[in-house]
Amino acid sequence: MSIEQDIFPSYHPIKEKLIEYGFECFKDIYTYSINFHNDEFKALITIDEKGEVYFKVIELAFNEEYTQINNDSYKGQYIGEIRENCRDILLDIRNKCFKKDIFVSNQANRIATIIKERYHEEPDFPFSDPKIQNYGVFRYHINKKWYGLIMNVNKSNFLPNSKNEFVDVINVRIDENNREQILKNEGIYPSYHMNKQKWVSILLDDTFNDEEVMEYINYSRDFMVGKTKRINNETMHFIQPCNPSFYDLEKAFVRDKGITIWKQSRKVNIGDICYMYIASPIKAIKYKCEVVETDIPYEYKSKEVSMTKVMKIKLLKKIDNNNINIVFLRSLGIPLLRGPVTISKETASKIEELI
Repeated sequence: MSIEQDIFPSYHPIKEKLIEYGFECFKDIYTYSINFHNDEFKALITIDEKGEVYFKVIELAFNEEYTQINNDSYKGQYIGEIRENCRDILLDIRNKCFKKDIFVSNQANRIATIIKERYHEEPDFPFSDPKIQNYGVFRYHINKKWYGLIMNVNKSNFLPNSKNEFVDVINVRIDENNREQILKNEGIYPSYHMNKQKWVSILLDDTFNDEEVMEYINYSRDFMVGKTKRINNETMHFIQPCNPSFYDLEKAFVRDKGITIWKQSRKVNIGDICYMYIASPIKAIKYKCEVVETDIPYEYKSKEVSMTKVMKIKLLKKIDNNNINIVFLRSLGIPLLRGPVTISKETASKIEELI
């Protein structure tokens, strides 16, 4: 393990603090250098766009990298002093410019942040065994059922021939009917230490982008929500964000004569009500729609969005005013709209009053 890996696990940089400390930034890459040990050496610290820290030491007399600091075979007082100097430099940067994360990987921490912003739910850590006490459980806050479990496990559990390294994964509930198709995706495997027919483990190493991972989390959470909230196939209400920079929903409704397709990233039923929230610069709900068909296979991928299935939504009403705006939604406790959000009957009633 390198010296930076030893010092920075579960930490992420605060960019403003890096600049204050003296780091220079170019295209989201932060660099810093400092001479030490009587100007015999120079420490070079680089932090990439993902928050990974890279550390190099240059021996100035020869202008060459001093690789001995990460080679345990080199021992003695002198190399010990150099290593201690390096640790002091990196610890000072960590203490002044970094924040400790909940999980090990950057993606796992980003996912935890999205879940908190979207659902106001944070992980708990119910395991007392020191080996697994950092395993974080995400629960639906009403019935306390699990919909996600983030673990740091040996990658060889999924890929027997891989090198001995630990990775963060998240276990999520899936549609058993789609299990074989889901497991064809590189980076998704039968679940680790859970029911392998109903759950899968997804690598959190950026094999999938955050929103692709969230699609699986949304389904898993909806499965747990549905068991408690959907009674006798009652109508559910949800808010779906739409970015007008990528897609003109108004033109789509005109083109498709009032019934158009939309990406389906969660469990929905025919008859559910979907309120379409148009993002910046409008920042308000502009359309009330009804789900009229679900689970339509549809393969599409671009820089902005990827889809494997869609639903059909029917326009019920266009809302001419901007009264159901982001400020009003925040007053109802609606979290940051990065994806579809299920809302209660009471919240839907308050929205209906303004339609």
